[in-house]
Amino acid sequence: MIRFNIFLFFGLTISVLSNGCGNQSQNTDVQDFETKENSFNRKPERIIFTKHGECRMKCRSIDSLEVDEILKKGYINYVKSDTSSNNPCRKKYALEGTTRDNQLVRIIFSPCNDTQIVVTVIDMDTDWDCDCK
Repeated sequence: MIRFNIFLFFGLTISVLSNGCGNQSQNTDVQDFETKENSFNRKPERIIFTKHGECRMKCRSIDSLEVDEILKKGYINYVKSDTSSNNPCRKKYALEGTTRDNQLVRIIFSPCNDTQIVVTVIDMDTDWDCDCK
C-alpha cells in the first residue's frame, strides 16, 4: 500500500510539472486578454460622436464627460464587441460601466487611427423612449 501511494505521489508530481503546474491554458487566455486590452486606445487624441450616438446620449441624459469616463475605466465586454474585422476602423468595442449619476451603460466605440468614434450609447437598466433615426 505504501509503495502504491509513493508511486501515485511521484506520478502526479511528474504530471503536474510536465503540464506547467496545470495553468498553461489559463496563462494563454490571460495573455490573449491582456494583449487585446492593451491594443484598445483609452486615450485617443479626440472622440468623435456619430449623429446616432449623440441622439442616444441626449435621450439617456449621458454627457461627454461620462462617455470619456467609461472610455478610460469601463470594462470591455468582448461578447458584445465585434473585433473580427481586418480593418481596424471597422472594429467595435462594447465598454460597460457606471456613470457618475449611477447609470449602468454600454457604449459602443469604434477606434480609427488616433480617434475613438462613439457609435451608440445604451442604458442597461432603463429602456428610454428615443426617436433616433
